[in-house]
Amino acid sequence: MVKVGFLVNPIAGMGGSVGLKGTDGSLLYEALKRGAKAVAPLKTLRFLKKLAEQNFECSFIVANGVMGCQYFEEVLKEGFKVSYTCLDYPRHNVTTREDTLEVCKEFLKRGVDLIVFVGGDGTARDVAEVVKGKVPILGIPAGVKMYSGVFAVSPEAAVEILSSYVMGFARVDLAEVADVDESSLQSGILKVRVFSLSPIPVVEGYVAPSKDFGSYEEDKMGIAKYFIEDFMDRNTLYLLGPGTTIKSITDLLGLEKTLLGVDALYDGRIVGRDLGEGEILKLLKEYGKASIVVSVIGRQGYVFGRGNQQFTPQVLKLVDLNNIFILSSPEKLRSLKYLLVDTGDSELDIRLSGYRRVITGYKEETLKLILPACCLEKFRGFIS
Repeated sequence: MVKVGFLVNPIAGMGGSVGLKGTDGSLLYEALKRGAKAVAPLKTLRFLKKLAEQNFECSFIVANGVMGCQYFEEVLKEGFKVSYTCLDYPRHNVTTREDTLEVCKEFLKRGVDLIVFVGGDGTARDVAEVVKGKVPILGIPAGVKMYSGVFAVSPEAAVEILSSYVMGFARVDLAEVADVDESSLQSGILKVRVFSLSPIPVVEGYVAPSKDFGSYEEDKMGIAKYFIEDFMDRNTLYLLGPGTTIKSITDLLGLEKTLLGVDALYDGRIVGRDLGEGEILKLLKEYGKASIVVSVIGRQGYVFGRGNQQFTPQVLKLVDLNNIFILSSPEKLRSLKYLLVDTGDSELDIRLSGYRRVITGYKEETLKLILPACCLEKFRGFIS
């Protein structure tokens, strides 16, 4: 029987909705001050509940408490049946990267065939640092920054990959483990480094590749010029998502934008900078008519759910779907059969799905299919 090590970074992703770029180090306390809610536990429960529907056998060795067994015990009460063993470690509720390192060492001692973890790029780095390619790893995405290529596109997709791996159908490939320079990130400077390569189980369409770091400056300026000339209205509040493509709009307007945050633009001026969910909701109440402008994450294809978690389901439900603008260079779209949304609200993800317009250049647009990452197995014809 395949033996799977399983661990959760319980604080991963908490900074996203409140406008932080991560929860590493002291950022956790800032996230809590801003009212951040736990993300990783919800992603873990999505994984386990989907797992309960499957018909394959494997045994889990699970980190103790908030790093794993707590969630297994929770779904066990709902009839969840799986073979699992709880480690004695960690014995505390406030965990650190050292706990991740120690748990992974124990996994290797116990001879696991695969390590599945819930977290972001920082967790991926920690896991890969210990494992050193000895066994494949697979991430369930819960972080704010998701640059590595070791993650499933959603918790549900991770179950599909695990099932295929256990039954011998998944191939094993090498993928990048990447992360950003935290000190530079807090200053609005994006420096991404590939730290290692790690083997991962792959099922076509269910793994998100590492993020594309390309530039495409000419495309971006054409996109921005077209958006400003043909789509902007002085009486509309524009919530501008992260990224250099969106920043091109404010560059052309002679305004300063937070590169990796959400800013608000109204009547030619910035009225909100580096916003979190609460601040966005206040602006929506104040201004009424609003549009959201986002770009596509290169190679991964996410529109919502990666890197722009400030656009929570509560925010998105207050904006007309026709007032959501997607901007992307044609180069980014070329390798993408479809785009993805993973807001954490499956009903909203389905509403956001379908063929939608993407602005790709000056006076240039295309239609692109958006699929809900939570339910990709229902769209096998599009992802095979």
